Amino acid sequence: MKKGAFIQPAIIILAGIAAYSNSFGCSFHFDDFPNIVSNSAVFELSDWKAWMFFNKYRPVAFFTFALNYHFNGLDVVGYHIVNLCIHLINALLVWELLRLLFLSPYLKEHPLASSSGNIAFFTALLFAVHPLMTESVTYIVQRLVCLASMFCLMSLVLFAKGLLTGKRRSAVVFYAGSLIAALLGFFTKETAWTLPLLMLMVYFFFFFRRTAGKRFPGLFVLVITLIVLFFLAIASINSGKYFSVIPPREGHPYFITPLKYYYTQVNVLVTYLRLIVVPVHQTLDYNYPMAGSLTYPHLLIKLAALILLIAFAVWLFRRDRLVSFGIFWFFIVIAPQCLVPRSNFIFEHRAYLAATGIILAWVLMAFYLCGRIGQSRIFKTRKPDTGNILLYLAAVFLLLQCTFFAWITRERNKVWKDEYTLWSDCLQKAPGSARAMVNLGCEQFARQEYSPAIRNFDQAIRKFPLYLQAWNSRAAVRINMGENEKAVEELNFVLLQDPSFSDACINRGIAFRNLKRFDASISDFTNAISLRPNRSDSYFQRGLSFWMAGRNEAALKDLMQAAGMRNPDAINFLQKNLR
Repeated sequence: MKKGAFIQPAIIILAGIAAYSNSFGCSFHFDDFPNIVSNSAVFELSDWKAWMFFNKYRPVAFFTFALNYHFNGLDVVGYHIVNLCIHLINALLVWELLRLLFLSPYLKEHPLASSSGNIAFFTALLFAVHPLMTESVTYIVQRLVCLASMFCLMSLVLFAKGLLTGKRRSAVVFYAGSLIAALLGFFTKETAWTLPLLMLMVYFFFFFRRTAGKRFPGLFVLVITLIVLFFLAIASINSGKYFSVIPPREGHPYFITPLKYYYTQVNVLVTYLRLIVVPVHQTLDYNYPMAGSLTYPHLLIKLAALILLIAFAVWLFRRDRLVSFGIFWFFIVIAPQCLVPRSNFIFEHRAYLAATGIILAWVLMAFYLCGRIGQSRIFKTRKPDTGNILLYLAAVFLLLQCTFFAWITRERNKVWKDEYTLWSDCLQKAPGSARAMVNLGCEQFARQEYSPAIRNFDQAIRKFPLYLQAWNSRAAVRINMGENEKAVEELNFVLLQDPSFSDACINRGIAFRNLKRFDASISDFTNAISLRPNRSDSYFQRGLSFWMAGRNEAALKDLMQAAGMRNPDAINFLQKNLR
């Protein structure tokens, strides 16, 4: 590296730390609970079968959660530090990848080649501090996204190094490293399966002329592609599940067909682009309306705008391949999120890696515009360094933007402080969100604010009568208020609609136990265990019912099972009653 080459990476790291230093105390949220907090699969690092097969497509990510639990337990600081480190590595990999691309045959003569270092620096810096990334970094479980992105970027960096090196032996080493990183990405999250397309883009956009007579790079991309196709063939077994109609759940009162999902994704893509350029009004739950057809308001205009953007990228291919590359990067990386229907139309973490392409295009356009102005007739008659001054002004503009984005990121992290601040923010920005009402109500319930919690659950049920989680949570509040008979009635309705709702089984079991109906209570807990065997609270609750029914031998068996799964309630109960 040249003298001073460490300055830019150091600034990127320090800026990222400054942006996220107030996130280390943010609590667990939402999907953190089933995946980490109550997931016995990550409680024992030595039990490799548990974390490896908890999710067969994501063992690498769950290995890192098991590592965190081994060293930090449920102390959130350690998890946040790991997430931030992964994010900063990603920013440095973006910086390195762009520096390598500017060494490629097609970019050596790029009009902005002399500013390549600054372009790589500001792209990585914007990526490091961009507020859109907070959901991926501060929301602990979304390490899945950050980690998969890290392996993808690492694979691309090593792939580019292999293409640039003139030594065959070195190229083989780089390609081998790229393959290992790719495989780790494939086993971290399914979004990494777009990696072969990104490799093909890097290869044909920037290196094809130089390596046209060499077979190895092309064969390497082919091998990676075949590996992905193998994984896709396995996943296709579940294709019926992925592309079937999604029934009402999680706060939306309608059936989502694949076609309606695709219509809605047109609007979502425009929202992602807006958030990348103007990251305001961010929230976890956008309560995004479903577009039922192409006649949905402004849908055709937005679709036309997206088609024009893709056409613009095609037109730019021969004029400025790097801007074209950035636009295509966005659409390729975001494609799986848009093509596989799911019950939630939009989440910010889905745009984590995809946003890099638009950030790159944005930085290039800032430098390119100022460079063009400096070369225009107006400035040709002035001092020769006028063009450089304008490029410096572009750098100042981007630096101010990075500072502003870092401040927004810190403000956004404050929203992630705890469940109360998070869901209050969601309800403020999306007042009609039934899910925000229910989750805020659950937090109020945890704080023993029963009346406000009931009001939120009532409001969610009025908005969406079949929102079963709202019914279940309201019943849980009634149990704590001593209204067990009423709770049983409501939970009977829930389980009639969805017999596999394990939380409702647990709550009804508790209500039955409070009513001294121990056989019915034990039956519900047994059903909950059969539905979700990895949940320690089901064993604890059944053990408690056995104990209260005088069946101590069966009780001890369940309580020991729960304690072995590190259930704190079971551990405390055994310590108090077995002295």
